[in-house]
Amino acid sequence: MIYRSAEQAAYARLIEGALAPGAPLLAGAAAGLGKTHGYSIPLLRSGRRVAIAMSTRQLIEQYLSSAALTAARQGVDATVEALQPRQAFESDRAHREHRERALRAQVLVLTHAAALIDSLNPGYAGLRAREVVLFDEADLLADAADLRGTFVVGAKTFDDVAPGETDPRRAAERVKLHAREAEDRACAAAILHALAHPAWYKAVGWTEEGDLALKHRMPGRMLRPLLRELPRAIFTSGTLQVAGRFDHFVGSLGLPVVDPASRHIDPKAHGRLRVEVALKAMSDEQKVHRILQAPRPALVLTTSHADTQALGALLPGAVLRDGREPLQSAVDRCRDDGILVAAGAWSGLDEPRLRWKTVALPKAPYGAPLILAGRFISHYVDSRVVAVRRTDQGLHRGLRTPDAQCLLLLLDPRSGRPELREAIPARFSVDWDDAVSALEGTPEWVAHFKRERTSLRNMALRHHGHRCQWPDCDVTALHLLDVHHAVPLAHGARTTTLDDLQVLCKNHHAEAHFRMRAEGFPEVESKVYASESMT
Repeated sequence: MIYRSAEQAAYARLIEGALAPGAPLLAGAAAGLGKTHGYSIPLLRSGRRVAIAMSTRQLIEQYLSSAALTAARQGVDATVEALQPRQAFESDRAHREHRERALRAQVLVLTHAAALIDSLNPGYAGLRAREVVLFDEADLLADAADLRGTFVVGAKTFDDVAPGETDPRRAAERVKLHAREAEDRACAAAILHALAHPAWYKAVGWTEEGDLALKHRMPGRMLRPLLRELPRAIFTSGTLQVAGRFDHFVGSLGLPVVDPASRHIDPKAHGRLRVEVALKAMSDEQKVHRILQAPRPALVLTTSHADTQALGALLPGAVLRDGREPLQSAVDRCRDDGILVAAGAWSGLDEPRLRWKTVALPKAPYGAPLILAGRFISHYVDSRVVAVRRTDQGLHRGLRTPDAQCLLLLLDPRSGRPELREAIPARFSVDWDDAVSALEGTPEWVAHFKRERTSLRNMALRHHGHRCQWPDCDVTALHLLDVHHAVPLAHGARTTTLDDLQVLCKNHHAEAHFRMRAEGFPEVESKVYASESMT
């Protein structure tokens, strides 16, 4: 069988049906469905000149050696080349020869950044000569935070070609005419285009480091000159939709029309997910305690490299991704039963050796604000959409195979907000009352030494009902009902779920504790004396 599931086959048919000229197609599919396999076969076997744009060079390297590409090339005489930047070659001549091969290839693989540059500087990647251009991980085109470095001309370049120039327009013009690197010239062209076509969602200015930067709330809109000329563009990702709609993605790219065949394909069953959400704010020590209890290997997704170092310092033996190293290098250092703490690992992490049994988000992954020349150019709605997408991407790091089982630890109570709950695919049918958990019994220094407790009373009453669970007891008066822990808090910090609690009237709550003391506080308590006297 060429495809591993009916959903993957449906996704491949969706791609195959969009190879003729037409409006842009939005082909959403859940992470783990096997999109790479699903689009590679129809693209390579079509015989058309196509291009595949990926978010990072690391993903391109993975793709060139992937089983998906190998399967797609079987019985097909298709040349595949990845477009590389000038700095990857020792000489200008070697780089020119490489570009000529890449532009001649039936299948050109390139980064999102290269596609954006080509849109405003035609000929850089030759995409207008392609019959189909597919953008993988296309949701990142709409996320300005992930494209901050795409259009930046460094201070060193200005020292070489425009020393002392302080006017952004004149400086960019000098770079466009005289810079040695094609990438610098193309970035300058994008900056000049932004200055010539001002809009509320983009700004040009100098950074504190002396670089000239174009900051874009909607960088995908830079694709519009290219999209107007492409016979067919296909956008694919696991998170093109937010709250079941493509509206935000369509707006972020400024697409006037999309193919009516656009859809999102979610498998009926793919992996098993268990969700735990913090009930209230947790200290770093409490977060670490819960992570250490969780199944391994565990992936801890942080929102910054500074958070990686701060949290990792409390996790003995954990692998911490350095901000200067590729993500794959950190993954390679992680043991099969280890813990990896990494920033920027929301997507593009598909390591066959490590099947993450736990994915932990210490902070709700709202996007950081974009600031240029002291002015905010992003808003809360953008940050919220980023948080939904990253949460969805993060949980799918642990659901890469149909039989995967993953625990998602949302250790920031903001992750339980209704606006972020939509990040969890509907097929998992999460009961958020049951998902809410909290570390109880964690020692905390306040005015005096106490055991921290969280209030689960209301949720326990909703879950078990407003009636004492002791046999033959009919007490239902709310003020006479208590919530009883099956394992005493004195046994230390742990995660409490609703199945660990019982509703008892005050008299039988006291009786339960008397029996527990008489038995010496056994380490393992299923419902208090369920086999003897409890229903």
